Amino acid sequence: MNIFFHLVHLAIIFFFLFGWLLSQTVLAHFILSILILLSWYGLGIFFGFGYCLVTDIQWKIKKRMGQEPYTEYYIKYMLDKMTGLDLNPNTVNAITTYTFLVILLFSTALILNRQFNFF
Repeated sequence: MNIFFHLVHLAIIFFFLFGWLLSQTVLAHFILSILILLSWYGLGIFFGFGYCLVTDIQWKIKKRMGQEPYTEYYIKYMLDKMTGLDLNPNTVNAITTYTFLVILLFSTALILNRQFNFF
């Protein structure tokens, strides 16, 4: 089950990073972006900024398997695993947030252009 959630996480991240580039997936990307926004900032009101339901479920699975996640953020977790470093969580969160906002702006512009020919 843990591997399944790794695949879900990686698919979400990959699609978020690149889904806005294809005209066929712009709407699906925009919907995903809004869901991420609602999770981070909407549910974040109750569970803390940057809350991710998928991470929450995966961390519960890891705990049941006897693995205690050392960070609450999946992106930091994966970057640390891939690099062998212990990256600064504030830096990772800042880069993640700014990347999200820039891509959300691009995605929103593409949706507005498609619907109303703004550009």
